[in-house]
Amino acid sequence: MFTFTDRYSFEWPVKVRLPANGTDEVKEFTGVFVMPEDEMEIFEARPEGEDMAGLVTFARERLAKYWIGWKDIAVEAGGELPFSPENRDQMLKQRPIRLAVDAALTEAVLGIREKN
Repeated sequence: MFTFTDRYSFEWPVKVRLPANGTDEVKEFTGVFVMPEDEMEIFEARPEGEDMAGLVTFARERLAKYWIGWKDIAVEAGGELPFSPENRDQMLKQRPIRLAVDAALTEAVLGIREKN
């Protein structure tokens, strides 16, 4: 039986492409997301006339609304990186991670897979 919830959460693979030796090295973790109340939120209009810094800030804030956890992110000292809004925001400052999270969310919610 299907049970409706307006705060549906789900796990989805996030594939981060990092530059390495003239090519991309793909690292993967599991993102935990919350479904937007309305899929149109994914297409939320970017602010008109924003400079690049404003657009990046907009993207970070939009993704932070839906990215609510993760699994399988290690730290250099050993162990796993715990989820917190501060850790999430720090990760969203890195372009490869931000792009990967955005692609994963779009793929999961809209069924649009990125071409390689």
